[in-house]
Amino acid sequence: MCHYTQRAFCEHHGLSPSTFHAKRQQLTHLQTPQTNGFVKANVVEQTTRYHMTQIPTANMTLFVNDVELSIPQGTPAAYLAELIGALS
Repeated sequence: MCHYTQRAFCEHHGLSPSTFHAKRQQLTHLQTPQTNGFVKANVVEQTTRYHMTQIPTANMTLFVNDVELSIPQGTPAAYLAELIGALS
């Protein structure tokens, strides 16, 4: 392994001493770890909230001859009567 002075190294490799020094400073800066001990963190979790515009309505449950039917509220009475008649 050869030991050159910076000037001799530059002359041997055709470099200007100012370029050598600038490049050496860049490399030294890149190899120096951050010493403050903190890492910047970004929050990536997002929360979605839902707002219901209608209050949910419960279904009516109808038991006819061992059959359970769930019928939405607001179903017309005439339709229910026809349905019950058909199931009877």
